[in-house]
Amino acid sequence: MLKHSLSILALLCVTGTAGASLADDETVTLAIDINQPSLFSADQKDAFKSTIDDRSGTTAFDLLCSAGASAWLGLSRIDQACALSGSGSIKNPNNPSQSLPRVSYSGGYTVVAKQDGYTDATTMLANYLRAGSAPAQNSSFKGGLILKPEHPSQSATALGADLIKNLQQTATGTTAVTYNTQIDSVRFDGFTVPDVGQRDSAACSWTGDAIYAYANSAWQMKLDVKCGDKAFKIEGNMPLVDAAAGSDWQQEYDLNLVLPGVGGGDPFAAADPFAKVDGITGVVKLKNSGRATKDGVYEHVRVDGQFTGSGVPLEMVRGYAEIMAVLARTYFGA
Repeated sequence: MLKHSLSILALLCVTGTAGASLADDETVTLAIDINQPSLFSADQKDAFKSTIDDRSGTTAFDLLCSAGASAWLGLSRIDQACALSGSGSIKNPNNPSQSLPRVSYSGGYTVVAKQDGYTDATTMLANYLRAGSAPAQNSSFKGGLILKPEHPSQSATALGADLIKNLQQTATGTTAVTYNTQIDSVRFDGFTVPDVGQRDSAACSWTGDAIYAYANSAWQMKLDVKCGDKAFKIEGNMPLVDAAAGSDWQQEYDLNLVLPGVGGGDPFAAADPFAKVDGITGVVKLKNSGRATKDGVYEHVRVDGQFTGSGVPLEMVRGYAEIMAVLARTYFGA
């Protein structure tokens, strides 16, 4: 009887409709436990344990990464390698409390120093397990990344220049304001996380730039995203701010990614928590503990985030959470 019930559950999970109308809001949660001993001992490895959850399924990633990206007193860059493992389950659309194992993850990625941070994503593997009528199959992440290059792309540099121009135009007072023009950049080149494994789910590919601007301690993003046969342009920011007084966390990222020209608003402006926009909004809370570097990077960080997508597919909202999980060192480390 139990075997028969599981077979029915598997069929429902894989053949049920995973998608929803783009008029519906989609919610995805992200949790990451971060341990970064390499900040104080270069022979140690850093661990990033993540969980992404939504109505379609639950994904767990474990990343084990070698020490940071410089050597010889910071005068040269070294390869940074991250090993990936993990698993994913899918939920029964008719009864989300029921789930089945669907995918396992393996492999890893290397940030190649001699190629100025180029990272091949196809070395991260996804093995889909048989479930119901859905066959077992092998897949992988797709595309590539350029992580924190010494020489950012022309489009990343232009995004930084646009931000500085905006800050100068909105500065108050008569005294000229000088801003730090330094940026850290991430270039997405068709970067694709495999889909969750439901019948109707479609992986999203991401192309464009995300820069962390030291001028305002915020990520600025301008991205083209394709989910199945649907294409979107999305832009906005994710500032790192101090948590409100009395919070049990110290910092937070406030995400405001909008679809330009669809009621989105200013991509450089702070998110209005009460506004209804088409895109992805959310708050990512950082609870810091342990030792901290002089730059304020903590050895231990607990991350709890919730993202809401409006007018965009669930896979796009989930994809953004998965990007933050796979690139946890970039967003939360050194």
